[in-house]
Amino acid sequence: MIKQVSHSVTGVGAADLGLALGVAYELHAPVTSARAPEVAAPQMMGLRTGTARPHRRKVPLNRLTAMRG
Repeated sequence: MIKQVSHSVTGVGAADLGLALGVAYELHAPVTSARAPEVAAPQMMGLRTGTARPHRRKVPLNRLTAMRG
């Protein structure tokens, strides 16, 4: 989208910071629309497992010791 921005400052060099900030503000004016409030998401700390089975290994330890030989 192209937008024409006019300014009243004349005779200023190409590196004028005030003019650049004024043009940038007109092109990208802050939006003041009301946003919906953010919903608090539950914080997950990991997988919930019961106390009877806190962690299951994929390979039993006796197989690992047999492979070492």
